[in-house]
Amino acid sequence: MKRNTAVFSKVSSIGWMLISAFCFAAMGALSHEVAVHTDWLGVVFARAFTSLIFASAIAVMTSRPFILFSAPKHLWIRSITGTCAMFGAFYAYTHLPIAEAISIANTTPIWMALLVSLVTRESLSAYVWTGVACGTIGVVLVQQPQFEQAGLAIFAGLGGALFSAIAVYNLHLVKKIHPTTIVVHFSMVSSIAYFLALVVSSLATPREMAWTGQVLLGMLGVGILGTVGQLAMTRGYMAGDPAINAIVALAQVAFGVGFDILFWNRSFDLISIVGIVLITSPTVFFAVEQRVAGRRRDMTSPIK
Repeated sequence: MKRNTAVFSKVSSIGWMLISAFCFAAMGALSHEVAVHTDWLGVVFARAFTSLIFASAIAVMTSRPFILFSAPKHLWIRSITGTCAMFGAFYAYTHLPIAEAISIANTTPIWMALLVSLVTRESLSAYVWTGVACGTIGVVLVQQPQFEQAGLAIFAGLGGALFSAIAVYNLHLVKKIHPTTIVVHFSMVSSIAYFLALVVSSLATPREMAWTGQVLLGMLGVGILGTVGQLAMTRGYMAGDPAINAIVALAQVAFGVGFDILFWNRSFDLISIVGIVLITSPTVFFAVEQRVAGRRRDMTSPIK
Protein backbone atom coordinates (compact mmCIF):
# COMPACT_ATOMS: atom_id res chain seq x y z
CA MET A 1 0.00 0.00 0.00
CA LYS A 2 2.81 2.39 0.92
CA ARG A 3 4.61 1.56 -2.33
CA ASN A 4 1.49 2.33 -4.40
CA THR A 5 1.08 5.62 -2.56
CA ALA A 6 4.71 6.54 -3.26
CA VAL A 7 4.33 5.69 -6.96
CA PHE A 8 1.13 7.74 -7.19
CA SER A 9 2.83 10.66 -5.44
CA LYS A 10 5.74 10.55 -7.90
CA VAL A 11 3.42 10.37 -10.94
CA SER A 12 1.28 13.15 -9.51
CA SER A 13 4.30 15.42 -8.96
CA ILE A 14 5.53 14.81 -12.52
CA GLY A 15 2.07 15.68 -13.83
CA TRP A 16 2.03 18.94 -11.87
CA MET A 17 5.52 19.82 -13.13
CA LEU A 18 4.48 19.17 -16.74
CA ILE A 19 1.45 21.43 -16.30
CA SER A 20 3.75 24.06 -14.80
CA ALA A 21 6.25 23.71 -17.66
CA PHE A 22 3.51 24.11 -20.27
CA CYS A 23 2.00 27.15 -18.54
CA PHE A 24 5.35 28.93 -18.18
CA ALA A 25 6.29 28.22 -21.81
CA ALA A 26 2.87 29.39 -23.00
CA MET A 27 3.23 32.50 -20.83
CA GLY A 28 6.55 33.29 -22.52
CA ALA A 29 5.10 32.75 -25.99
CA LEU A 30 2.04 34.89 -25.27
CA SER A 31 4.25 37.61 -23.74
CA HIS A 32 6.35 37.63 -26.92
CA GLU A 33 3.25 38.11 -29.08
CA VAL A 34 1.51 40.71 -26.89
CA ALA A 35 4.70 42.82 -26.60
CA VAL A 36 4.54 43.40 -30.37
CA HIS A 37 1.48 45.58 -29.79
CA THR A 38 2.29 47.24 -26.46
CA ASP A 39 5.09 48.07 -24.02
CA TRP A 40 6.74 44.94 -22.59
CA LEU A 41 6.59 46.56 -19.15
CA GLY A 42 2.81 46.46 -19.41
CA VAL A 43 3.04 42.71 -19.97
CA VAL A 44 5.19 42.06 -16.91
CA PHE A 45 2.94 44.35 -14.82
CA ALA A 46 -0.08 42.28 -15.90
CA ARG A 47 1.74 39.13 -14.80
CA ALA A 48 2.53 40.53 -11.35
CA PHE A 49 -0.81 42.25 -10.73
CA THR A 50 -2.85 39.18 -11.71
CA SER A 51 -0.76 37.12 -9.29
CA LEU A 52 -1.39 39.75 -6.59
CA ILE A 53 -5.16 39.50 -7.08
CA PHE A 54 -5.19 35.69 -6.92
CA ALA A 55 -2.75 35.47 -3.99
CA SER A 56 -4.62 38.15 -2.03
CA ALA A 57 -7.92 36.34 -2.55
CA ILE A 58 -6.36 33.11 -1.26
CA ALA A 59 -4.87 34.96 1.72
CA VAL A 60 -8.26 36.44 2.63
CA MET A 61 -10.06 33.10 2.29
CA THR A 62 -7.46 31.31 4.43
CA SER A 63 -7.04 34.18 6.93
CA ARG A 64 -3.33 34.60 6.20
CA PRO A 65 -1.70 37.90 7.28
CA PHE A 66 -0.69 40.65 4.88
CA ILE A 67 2.71 42.20 5.58
CA LEU A 68 4.60 44.86 3.66
CA PHE A 69 6.82 47.33 5.53
CA SER A 70 7.09 45.13 8.63
CA ALA A 71 8.44 42.19 6.62
CA PRO A 72 11.76 40.66 7.77
CA LYS A 73 14.97 41.44 5.88
CA HIS A 74 15.22 38.17 3.98
CA LEU A 75 11.62 38.46 2.76
CA TRP A 76 12.42 41.93 1.39
CA ILE A 77 15.51 40.52 -0.33
CA ARG A 78 13.45 37.68 -1.78
CA SER A 79 10.78 40.06 -3.11
CA ILE A 80 13.21 42.64 -4.53
CA THR A 81 15.48 40.09 -6.22
CA GLY A 82 12.40 38.21 -7.46
CA THR A 83 11.16 41.45 -8.99
CA CYS A 84 14.52 41.98 -10.72
CA ALA A 85 14.44 38.37 -11.92
CA MET A 86 11.07 38.85 -13.56
CA PHE A 87 12.27 42.08 -15.18
CA GLY A 88 15.11 40.17 -16.83
CA ALA A 89 13.04 37.14 -17.76
CA PHE A 90 10.26 39.11 -19.42
CA TYR A 91 12.69 41.33 -21.31
CA ALA A 92 14.18 38.12 -22.71
CA TYR A 93 10.74 36.63 -23.43
CA THR A 94 9.68 39.69 -25.39
CA HIS A 95 12.96 40.29 -27.29
CA LEU A 96 14.28 36.77 -28.02
CA PRO A 97 12.85 33.66 -29.68
CA ILE A 98 10.96 31.72 -27.01
CA ALA A 99 13.14 28.60 -27.00
CA GLU A 100 16.33 30.63 -26.41
CA ALA A 101 14.68 32.86 -23.80
CA ILE A 102 13.41 29.88 -21.81
CA SER A 103 16.78 28.12 -22.12
CA ILE A 104 18.63 31.16 -20.75
CA ALA A 105 16.11 31.42 -17.90
CA ASN A 106 17.04 27.84 -17.01
CA THR A 107 20.62 28.88 -16.16
CA THR A 108 19.34 29.56 -12.63
CA PRO A 109 20.76 26.22 -11.31
CA ILE A 110 24.24 27.34 -12.43
CA TRP A 111 23.95 30.63 -10.57
CA MET A 112 22.50 28.81 -7.54
CA ALA A 113 25.45 26.42 -7.40
CA LEU A 114 27.92 29.31 -7.61
CA LEU A 115 25.99 31.32 -5.00
CA VAL A 116 25.86 28.45 -2.51
CA SER A 117 29.57 27.81 -3.02
CA LEU A 118 30.31 31.48 -2.37
CA VAL A 119 28.16 31.65 0.77
CA THR A 120 29.33 28.34 2.27
CA ARG A 121 32.92 28.74 1.01
CA GLU A 122 32.90 25.15 -0.17
CA SER A 123 34.67 24.05 -3.35
CA LEU A 124 32.57 23.10 -6.34
CA SER A 125 32.25 19.44 -7.29
CA ALA A 126 33.12 18.01 -10.70
CA TYR A 127 29.39 17.80 -11.49
CA VAL A 128 28.96 21.52 -10.86
CA TRP A 129 32.06 22.55 -12.83
CA THR A 130 30.88 20.40 -15.74
CA GLY A 131 27.45 22.00 -15.58
CA VAL A 132 28.90 25.52 -15.46
CA ALA A 133 31.14 24.78 -18.48
CA CYS A 134 28.26 23.29 -20.50
CA GLY A 135 25.93 26.17 -19.67
CA THR A 136 28.51 28.80 -20.57
CA ILE A 137 29.33 27.17 -23.91
CA GLY A 138 25.61 26.80 -24.60
CA VAL A 139 24.95 30.51 -24.06
CA VAL A 140 27.82 31.40 -26.41
CA LEU A 141 26.43 29.11 -29.12
CA VAL A 142 22.87 30.41 -28.74
CA GLN A 143 23.88 34.07 -28.87
CA GLN A 144 26.21 33.87 -31.89
CA PRO A 145 23.71 34.47 -34.73
CA GLN A 146 21.91 37.34 -33.03
CA PHE A 147 24.25 38.89 -30.46
CA GLU A 148 24.42 42.31 -32.14
CA GLN A 149 20.62 42.56 -32.32
CA ALA A 150 19.73 40.82 -29.05
CA GLY A 151 22.82 41.08 -26.84
CA LEU A 152 20.97 43.17 -24.23
CA ALA A 153 18.12 40.64 -24.08
CA ILE A 154 20.60 37.79 -23.56
CA PHE A 155 22.34 39.60 -20.71
CA ALA A 156 18.95 40.58 -19.23
CA GLY A 157 17.90 36.91 -19.27
CA LEU A 158 21.13 35.83 -17.61
CA GLY A 159 20.79 38.61 -15.02
CA GLY A 160 17.21 37.52 -14.36
CA ALA A 161 18.41 33.96 -13.77
CA LEU A 162 21.05 35.24 -11.32
CA PHE A 163 18.49 37.27 -9.37
CA SER A 164 16.16 34.27 -9.41
CA ALA A 165 18.87 32.18 -7.72
CA ILE A 166 19.30 34.84 -5.03
CA ALA A 167 15.52 34.97 -4.52
CA VAL A 168 15.26 31.19 -4.16
CA TYR A 169 18.19 31.12 -1.73
CA ASN A 170 16.51 33.72 0.49
CA LEU A 171 13.25 31.82 0.24
CA HIS A 172 14.86 29.08 2.33
CA LEU A 173 15.56 31.68 5.04
CA VAL A 174 11.90 32.62 5.52
CA LYS A 175 10.47 29.13 6.08
CA LYS A 176 8.49 30.26 9.14
CA ILE A 177 6.37 32.57 7.00
CA HIS A 178 3.40 30.99 5.20
CA PRO A 179 3.89 30.64 1.40
CA THR A 180 0.74 32.65 0.65
CA THR A 181 2.04 35.58 2.68
CA ILE A 182 5.37 35.38 0.84
CA VAL A 183 3.66 35.38 -2.58
CA VAL A 184 1.43 38.33 -1.62
CA HIS A 185 4.43 40.36 -0.42
CA PHE A 186 6.39 39.60 -3.60
CA SER A 187 3.37 40.38 -5.79
CA MET A 188 2.78 43.72 -4.04
CA VAL A 189 6.44 44.78 -4.34
CA SER A 190 6.73 43.68 -7.97
CA SER A 191 3.39 45.22 -9.01
CA ILE A 192 4.40 48.60 -7.56
CA ALA A 193 7.86 48.42 -9.17
CA TYR A 194 6.53 47.44 -12.61
CA PHE A 195 3.79 50.09 -12.53
CA LEU A 196 6.31 52.83 -11.68
CA ALA A 197 8.68 51.55 -14.38
CA LEU A 198 5.83 51.57 -16.91
CA VAL A 199 4.88 55.16 -16.01
CA VAL A 200 8.49 56.39 -16.20
CA SER A 201 9.05 54.58 -19.50
CA SER A 202 5.87 56.06 -20.98
CA LEU A 203 6.91 59.59 -19.98
CA ALA A 204 10.54 59.21 -21.09
CA THR A 205 9.90 57.55 -24.45
CA PRO A 206 6.25 57.92 -25.42
CA ARG A 207 5.09 55.24 -27.84
CA GLU A 208 1.74 54.39 -29.30
CA MET A 209 0.31 51.40 -27.48
CA ALA A 210 -2.70 49.52 -28.82
CA TRP A 211 -4.84 48.89 -25.74
CA THR A 212 -7.33 46.81 -27.72
CA GLY A 213 -9.52 44.11 -26.27
CA GLN A 214 -7.26 41.49 -27.83
CA VAL A 215 -4.16 42.97 -26.19
CA LEU A 216 -5.85 43.25 -22.79
CA LEU A 217 -7.09 39.66 -23.09
CA GLY A 218 -3.53 38.57 -23.96
CA MET A 219 -2.12 40.38 -20.92
CA LEU A 220 -4.74 38.73 -18.72
CA GLY A 221 -3.75 35.39 -20.23
CA VAL A 222 -0.10 36.05 -19.37
CA GLY A 223 -1.06 36.70 -15.75
CA ILE A 224 -3.31 33.65 -15.47
CA LEU A 225 -0.80 31.30 -17.12
CA GLY A 226 1.98 32.56 -14.83
CA THR A 227 -0.17 32.16 -11.72
CA VAL A 228 -1.37 28.65 -12.64
CA GLY A 229 2.20 27.66 -13.53
CA GLN A 230 3.45 28.90 -10.17
CA LEU A 231 0.75 27.03 -8.26
CA ALA A 232 1.34 23.82 -10.25
CA MET A 233 5.10 24.03 -9.67
CA THR A 234 4.54 24.48 -5.92
CA ARG A 235 2.27 21.43 -5.80
CA GLY A 236 4.80 19.43 -7.81
CA TYR A 237 7.71 20.22 -5.51
CA MET A 238 5.57 19.50 -2.45
CA ALA A 239 4.52 16.07 -3.77
CA GLY A 240 7.70 14.65 -5.28
CA ASP A 241 11.48 14.40 -5.48
CA PRO A 242 13.00 17.87 -6.14
CA ALA A 243 15.80 16.36 -8.26
CA ILE A 244 13.36 14.58 -10.58
CA ASN A 245 11.07 17.59 -10.69
CA ALA A 246 13.94 19.87 -11.72
CA ILE A 247 14.60 17.65 -14.73
CA VAL A 248 10.90 17.42 -15.65
CA ALA A 249 10.70 21.23 -15.50
CA LEU A 250 13.07 21.32 -18.49
CA ALA A 251 10.03 20.35 -20.58
CA GLN A 252 9.56 24.14 -20.74
CA VAL A 253 12.29 24.21 -23.37
CA ALA A 254 10.61 21.52 -25.47
CA PHE A 255 7.30 23.36 -25.28
CA GLY A 256 9.11 26.59 -26.22
CA VAL A 257 10.65 24.95 -29.29
CA GLY A 258 7.19 23.69 -30.23
CA PHE A 259 5.66 27.18 -29.93
CA ASP A 260 8.48 28.68 -32.03
CA ILE A 261 7.83 26.14 -34.79
CA LEU A 262 4.02 26.20 -34.57
CA PHE A 263 3.38 29.96 -34.32
CA TRP A 264 6.47 31.56 -35.84
CA ASN A 265 7.42 28.87 -38.42
CA ARG A 266 10.94 28.88 -37.05
CA SER A 267 13.58 26.35 -37.95
CA PHE A 268 16.56 25.49 -35.73
CA ASP A 269 20.08 24.98 -37.00
CA LEU A 270 22.45 22.48 -35.40
CA ILE A 271 24.38 25.16 -33.45
CA SER A 272 21.18 26.47 -31.81
CA ILE A 273 20.03 22.96 -30.89
CA VAL A 274 23.41 22.08 -29.36
CA GLY A 275 23.42 25.39 -27.46
CA ILE A 276 19.95 24.79 -26.02
CA VAL A 277 20.91 21.27 -24.93
CA LEU A 278 24.11 22.50 -23.27
CA ILE A 279 22.30 25.30 -21.42
CA THR A 280 19.71 22.95 -19.96
CA SER A 281 22.11 20.08 -19.20
CA PRO A 282 23.43 21.52 -15.88
CA THR A 283 20.03 20.90 -14.27
CA VAL A 284 20.44 17.21 -15.11
CA PHE A 285 24.02 17.17 -13.75
CA PHE A 286 22.97 18.79 -10.48
CA ALA A 287 19.92 16.54 -10.10
CA VAL A 288 22.04 13.42 -10.61
CA GLU A 289 24.58 14.69 -8.07
CA GLN A 290 21.79 15.30 -5.56
CA ARG A 291 20.40 11.79 -6.06
CA VAL A 292 23.84 10.18 -5.73
CA ALA A 293 24.60 12.17 -2.56
CA GLY A 294 21.23 11.17 -1.10
CA ARG A 295 21.84 7.49 -1.76
CA ARG A 296 25.29 7.69 -0.19
CA ARG A 297 23.78 9.21 2.94
CA ASP A 298 21.16 6.44 3.07
CA MET A 299 23.83 3.75 2.71
CA THR A 300 26.11 5.22 5.40
CA SER A 301 23.41 6.14 7.92
CA PRO A 302 23.07 3.67 10.85
CA ILE A 303 20.12 1.30 10.86
CA LYS A 304 17.70 2.03 13.69
